[in-house]
Amino acid sequence: MIEINRIYNESNCDTLGRMEKGSVDVVFTSPPYNRERNDKYDHYDDRIKDYFGFLTNIIDESLRVARKNVFFNIMPNYYNRADVYKIIGHYANQLTNIFIWEKSNPLPAQGFNITNAYEFVLAFGKLKSNKTYTKNHITTSVAIMDKTHKAVMHEDVANFFIANFTQEGDLVYDPFMGTGTTAVACRRLNRNYVGSEIIKEYCDIAERRLKIITDSPDLFNEAT
Repeated sequence: MIEINRIYNESNCDTLGRMEKGSVDVVFTSPPYNRERNDKYDHYDDRIKDYFGFLTNIIDESLRVARKNVFFNIMPNYYNRADVYKIIGHYANQLTNIFIWEKSNPLPAQGFNITNAYEFVLAFGKLKSNKTYTKNHITTSVAIMDKTHKAVMHEDVANFFIANFTQEGDLVYDPFMGTGTTAVACRRLNRNYVGSEIIKEYCDIAERRLKIITDSPDLFNEAT
């Protein structure tokens, strides 16, 4: 069993192990990049030998526990692109759509290399938006980086998917909660959340962000 509106400071494998089939409405998440440089997180070693196996295990478990949709944000880079493209082929018969998250101010590549200005959001399940003319494309700036976590998702991305593809009162699970962007979006949009995060420092940051919303609800308007 799991408690709603709680971030568990544990491996997502432990949380998922207590979750029954169809126990949440939506899974929305963004896993680590798997960069050999290991330069995005102060408290996490972002180097996984079997990255493809790591991703397929989480996606399979997400598909098991989600009643409606799974949204899986992932970015191909120099180190992980073979596994990312392999993931797309592996789930070709199950993918409903691939959203593009374009960054308006990405970090420029060195020399004549190509600047990586987008990420994928793999979408599973029957997609039905809450409004008409919902594009499979979103553009935001790069989120302001926390000094201990340099891969924070822009809140507008979480708001876009949660506002468009969930209903008030729905339960959203994020197996890589990080500093709490998914939970923040859920709180602002009157959705429930559950998260897993193995790094205690990131859980603490997430709880501080959530407390700001709880203490000052009038400062925040519903995102669209």
